[in-house]
Amino acid sequence: MGQRHLEAEAAPSIDCAARRLEVEPAAAVARAAFDHAGELATLAYDRTAAVLGAVRLAARRTDAGEPDRAEIAAAFDVDPERVVAADELLASHLGSPADADATRSLRRALLVAREVLTAVERDRNAGPELPGSRLADAAPVLLARARWHLDPSTDYEHPGLEPAALRAHVERLEADLAFARLGPRLYALVHEDDGETDEN
Repeated sequence: MGQRHLEAEAAPSIDCAARRLEVEPAAAVARAAFDHAGELATLAYDRTAAVLGAVRLAARRTDAGEPDRAEIAAAFDVDPERVVAADELLASHLGSPADADATRSLRRALLVAREVLTAVERDRNAGPELPGSRLADAAPVLLARARWHLDPSTDYEHPGLEPAALRAHVERLEADLAFARLGPRLYALVHEDDGETDEN
């Protein structure tokens, strides 16, 4: 009992681990993952490995960039294999994210929507210059409407290309991308915990 208490005191918090591994944007996702299945990972591998496993999983499912085993070993006195095992245990309780193709498609559509929004907000005379680009295939209807909306030779303004509507579309795509990258269960846990500040 005393050793487990000392181990819990010695284990880094989610925020500390994310900071030391330079993946701070992943901290909220890591907290949600740990809150969901961290106790099981702690029992199987110890608290430090469970915390680092949650941070590693969160970094992989966000844009933070997954720390490799050498980085983990250099930053913490822990066997990186235990961290990987804790990560895998947490992942098994959180479900899978969307496949890479679906995520890539959403990311491309989001890039195009952001470009169109920027063009509309700047009141430019032409939409984004993407001919021949793989991005042009990501949202062809939006690009066609943007070029039409922004073309001074037409009087018609498509209501879907008002800045407010485009911002709402960008926000929906951002949420869809986050949902795809995190997976349904982890996405729900993160948004259920929005606003909480407890540190693990």
